[in-house]
Amino acid sequence: MLNNSSNNMNITTQTSLPNEPNAYAAIASLFVLSTTTTTVNAGCLVIIRKSKKMLTRPSVHFIINILVVDLLQGMFVIPIYAIKKIKIQSRFWDNFVCDSFRFLYMITYYMSIFCVLLIALDRYIATAFIFKYRTLIKIKTVRIITIASWIYVTALCLIPFYKAPSQHITNQENDSCIYRPSNAWTITMLILNCFIPYLVILFFYSCIFKHIQNIENQSGRDRREGKSLSDNARIVLKIAFLVSICYAICWTPSVIYYVLGKFCPKYCFSKNFKNSTDRSNIEFAIKYIGFLNSLGAPMIYCLTVKEFRFRLLFLKKDSMKAVSTTCEAYANMSQI
Repeated sequence: MLNNSSNNMNITTQTSLPNEPNAYAAIASLFVLSTTTTTVNAGCLVIIRKSKKMLTRPSVHFIINILVVDLLQGMFVIPIYAIKKIKIQSRFWDNFVCDSFRFLYMITYYMSIFCVLLIALDRYIATAFIFKYRTLIKIKTVRIITIASWIYVTALCLIPFYKAPSQHITNQENDSCIYRPSNAWTITMLILNCFIPYLVILFFYSCIFKHIQNIENQSGRDRREGKSLSDNARIVLKIAFLVSICYAICWTPSVIYYVLGKFCPKYCFSKNFKNSTDRSNIEFAIKYIGFLNSLGAPMIYCLTVKEFRFRLLFLKKDSMKAVSTTCEAYANMSQI
């Protein structure tokens, strides 16, 4: 027993890329997406941080929250998924990569919908209670809600790590991952933290648009009294709606696929589908589309907010000045 354990400790970790050309293209595309997502979201956060005016708006802090979630996907979830496709010939590191991906994937997925839900709630309050918005929604309130949502989602996503010893033994042959969500956990999470939040989001936007129609149908007297939405409020509402649409487009295929896999695995899929290349290709495409949502919020934000575009141009000019100043300094040093 001691010899076997010592031999296992001396085994070096080996990695080998898959032989299929499609796998090389998949890994390369994931790293490109990871780099782009990280750069765009980090750039958006830097620009917002440098704008004192933008930081005074509570609605911007909800946008910051979703940008942080998307940044985590770009920095960790997508690269780990790419590494997961590389064959790691070490059980410890294979388990670590598998568990890390599943855990972070779940957190960022469910946090994304909570971010969209909070943005929709913020816009509903801003539209339905125009004069009470500043008293109801403050930056401190946004921070408390954001921290509470992170704690709630993280606590729920930690549950699949804890299983009875018998479950670890029976699942060890089929799946090397320790993180194995049960059917009950998955169904509960999808219902309580996916379907219901999105129905609430649809309800908020339906109420918002009805409220806007009522305002526009009223007489000009009410508009002169200040009951109509300001241009800034309409822009923020447009951003919130586009972010919600982007989330629905990118994540709906994943939700449908995994719901079918949980509720009717025998009837919705063929017997040979489980171990086929079609399954791996479909799951890769579904995940890749879901990852594209991480580019949705920052791109929508960049293209919609005029102040953000102005800050972006200003940042480019500053960076160009810094580069030119550095080049002049090196030129002067070379002449000495």
